[in-house]
Amino acid sequence: MKNALILISFLSSFLLAHSQIDFEKETFSILKSSELVIAGSTNVNHFACVFDINQITKARTISYMEDEGQLTFKNLELHLRTEAFDCGNKRMNSDFQDLLVSNTHPEIVIIVNKAQIISEEFLKAFISLEIAGIIRHYEMPVQLQKNRFIGKLRINIRDFQLEPPKKALGLIEVEEMIEVQFNLKIKT
Repeated sequence: MKNALILISFLSSFLLAHSQIDFEKETFSILKSSELVIAGSTNVNHFACVFDINQITKARTISYMEDEGQLTFKNLELHLRTEAFDCGNKRMNSDFQDLLVSNTHPEIVIIVNKAQIISEEFLKAFISLEIAGIIRHYEMPVQLQKNRFIGKLRINIRDFQLEPPKKALGLIEVEEMIEVQFNLKIKT
């Protein structure tokens, strides 16, 4: 099934094989037409910090195992340099870097641990997200569409011991909830 992303691209081989004992390997690339955004709000405005996809487009090899409609991954990780996010202007970029404590934690790490295949169009991903040295675990729905993973994950920045910044003598405050939005196109 070539019209879905990496998980669906080798789904047919998983479904034909019974329980796998050994991990299989697959090589894929994230294409430049992909998008990854961290979006949020203040009490007066919205913001979107767009990640430079060129930072993660090199080919990577992952190890996976399938068991009864669930894929388990050994090394499916994305390391996102915080300096590669563009929030629209120099001041907002600086504030974003300060919020993420990028001087001591220059990366956001997303680890896909496993995925439960719901249908040809949807799966549930089980991920670990590391921000500012703190790791939290999430379950999230992912839509599969013509070689794309599409989804959103709402997180509370306080879960990562981050303090919502205040600006203009406290008149402008960033809300605690932010959203990681992704539309990743891959090639196997």
